[in-house]
Amino acid sequence: MTVDLPPPSGAPQPTPGQQPGPNPEADAVPPPIMPPPIMPPPYAGQQPHPDHPGFPGQPGFPGQQGQFGQPAQFGQPAPFGQPAPFGQPAPFGQPGQPGLPFAPTGPAGRNALAVAALCCGIAAVIPLVGVVAIVLGVVALHQLRGGFQRGRGMAITGIVLGALGTLAWTAFIVIAIASGVTAEPERSASGQVTGQSQVFVDKLKAGDCFSGGKKDQIDLVTAIPCTSPHESQVVTIVQLPDGPYPGEDKVTSQAEQDCTDKADPLLTDKAYDELDPSYIYPDADTWRGDRSVLCLVEAPTGTTTGSALK
Repeated sequence: MTVDLPPPSGAPQPTPGQQPGPNPEADAVPPPIMPPPIMPPPYAGQQPHPDHPGFPGQPGFPGQQGQFGQPAQFGQPAPFGQPAPFGQPAPFGQPGQPGLPFAPTGPAGRNALAVAALCCGIAAVIPLVGVVAIVLGVVALHQLRGGFQRGRGMAITGIVLGALGTLAWTAFIVIAIASGVTAEPERSASGQVTGQSQVFVDKLKAGDCFSGGKKDQIDLVTAIPCTSPHESQVVTIVQLPDGPYPGEDKVTSQAEQDCTDKADPLLTDKAYDELDPSYIYPDADTWRGDRSVLCLVEAPTGTTTGSALK
């Protein structure tokens, strides 16, 4: 009778007569036990970190004080605002060490076209200068869109002044055309005025008769044939010498002297006795472009008829 016994506990036993086999678990070499790491002591002047008592709070080097505002030792950057030791790079923002990626620029300059537009706008009383001011102002505004220069206000002011000057000249031309102003009076083949027309005073020639010259500021006059009633007649035209404007007193004195010397010999005896001498002279505004003096004779009152010249 065979009795089944329970299996033995523990490791299996070898069969009698059989050599025991290798046991990996029994033969395994235990790993070496590493000693705990030894942390270096904190440097002089350093305090342990509040959260990690075993570690110093700030990095340091031998000989470093570790206090803010103290000079650094060799090999360390100097505190902010102090010169760096010999052989060390300068702190941020100091000479010798690149700080910002680019140097800060100075204040933005004014746009040249904006300045020119403003100047032309101020001088818009001259014909066509207002148009130049408008063009320069528009171009300047286009250039100022980048925002790297100043002058937007000057450009806008130049455009406004140029527009006002252009409109004023346009209105003046329209009124002049509507009122019958012509560039030259109507003349015959011999140069005599044949019809009545409004002209600028600088378009008159020696011998021309006209009305409308008895006022302080003379721009437009009415050219009239000498056979018709008229107020004045141009006897001759003299030119004052070149040079800067000498002033109104010297101009009038020279004009009176020249007209006396050159106009009187050309008058008839009747005109010399009945008519009054006069002259139209240049002022400071017209001196550069025209230094002509118109020597005249005028009726004392009302009008006169016929030519006063011999």
